[in-house]
Amino acid sequence: MPRRRCAFTLIELLVVIAIIAILMGLLLPAVQKVREAAARMKCSNNLKQIGLAVHNYYSSYNELPPGVDTKRYAAQVFLLPYLEQDNIYKLINFSVTADNAANNTARAMVIPGFLCPSDPQSAMPAGWPGNNYLFNYGPDIWWQQPNTHGVFGMFTNRGVKLEGISDGTSNTACFSERMKGDWSNAIVTPRTDLINPRGTLPTTLDEATTLCHAADPTNLSYQWRSDCGGYWIQGNHWTLYQHAALPNDRLCGWPSNFGGNNTMFSGPSSAHTNGVNLLMCDGSVHFVTNSVSLTTWRALGTRDGGETPGNDW
Repeated sequence: MPRRRCAFTLIELLVVIAIIAILMGLLLPAVQKVREAAARMKCSNNLKQIGLAVHNYYSSYNELPPGVDTKRYAAQVFLLPYLEQDNIYKLINFSVTADNAANNTARAMVIPGFLCPSDPQSAMPAGWPGNNYLFNYGPDIWWQQPNTHGVFGMFTNRGVKLEGISDGTSNTACFSERMKGDWSNAIVTPRTDLINPRGTLPTTLDEATTLCHAADPTNLSYQWRSDCGGYWIQGNHWTLYQHAALPNDRLCGWPSNFGGNNTMFSGPSSAHTNGVNLLMCDGSVHFVTNSVSLTTWRALGTRDGGETPGNDW
């Protein structure tokens, strides 16, 4: 009597394939969540290292680094020796400006600790190393001011002392993050495109908010710059952010009077789910959601405003 051969029927095989497909559909989102959680933790650790560098700099000079000095070097530059990047720091020619050709080699150096692993924009133009971590300019919208309500100003060689942070170091933001741009004014990427609403130059935070939100970010005629996160060496929108707009809000600039009373409206952003990492001046790192109130967010951006941040962050 011939032996019967065991095999799956076509229906059984289809059922098995369907079960495997369902299991894969359930597993992939879980894997993606775990991967993003790890990336967010790495990003948080990068900011903690920056916080340690800020405090070590303070221990050496009894003041925080300037946000942007008179030769346009950004605060990130002055932290390099405290981030185990002394070799890159020594490549910089401080006798000339940050954008001088003598600094081309240093300017192009990629520093892993300045890059967030969650940022989807990994490709950069040649000579642009990328930077995701920016210092807090405060809720001020006027550009290029040496003294701001934030922790760092522009075009000054002096930094803030801790006693100047009267709101308390645990209530005052120091650094946050922003995604790098798409490097094309022909592509719409609302969270990283720096758009120019044109028309009226805003003079208050609320006016800047209204005008920026009234502009259509999908209209390419409003595009101004798409190079966010380009350099870490030079003070500009590449290295600072403001507490004017909420996390992951759009970015706006009014460059008609650039070099004078021009204004900016540029907050932090990230590819993390529903928020950004925020380094405080006491060295702690918090994850702040997009739903934080504007009052709390702006209070976190000031060092001497006397506000008490809400409990929604």
